Amino acid sequence: MPEHRRITLSMYITLDGYNEFPSYPGSEPKPSEPELVGDAMWVQRWGSMDTLLFDRKTYEEWADFWPTSKRTPEEHPWFRQLSEFAEKAQKVVISNSAGPTTWANSRTLEGDVAEAVARLRREPGKDMVVVAPGLGRELMRRGLIDDYLFAVCPVILGKGHQFFGGLESQQTLRLVEVKRFKAGELFLHYETVR
Repeated sequence: MPEHRRITLSMYITLDGYNEFPSYPGSEPKPSEPELVGDAMWVQRWGSMDTLLFDRKTYEEWADFWPTSKRTPEEHPWFRQLSEFAEKAQKVVISNSAGPTTWANSRTLEGDVAEAVARLRREPGKDMVVVAPGLGRELMRRGLIDDYLFAVCPVILGKGHQFFGGLESQQTLRLVEVKRFKAGELFLHYETVR
């Protein structure tokens, strides 16, 4: 198989598969402490990726929260780090719903999701990361995800935005990396078995 830009799904989930950010002891890092989960999910991978993939809803949420102009001195420094990465990255909205893409380096690709992904893979650049749960589920359903990065929170939530479900067939993954953090989170990196 020829080399291509890999697509990674990066998702925070609870033990029961909800894409949520629950509160639990140790979930809020102190300003003087490093954000170790975010480091594993993002910082250590910034050199290999340059594109963020969104659906319309998630793009609007990120464009409202993550620009560097929204950062404050009171926040953990990791928020500024991610904002600076996101500002520089290409931001591609894969959606047929109209809407502005006013955040720097943003564009919309309309049409079939698989065709949009194939077009992006042919473009020059580094790897791409999906941060939108809805788009992630659609790409997963179509077998278009190469790598999965999960930050698993030590919480059984019982409600919220269920990430898994709706798959038509089993997908088998190979475990690449595991990290365990003092507040009970797990970082899991899987790659798709083809």
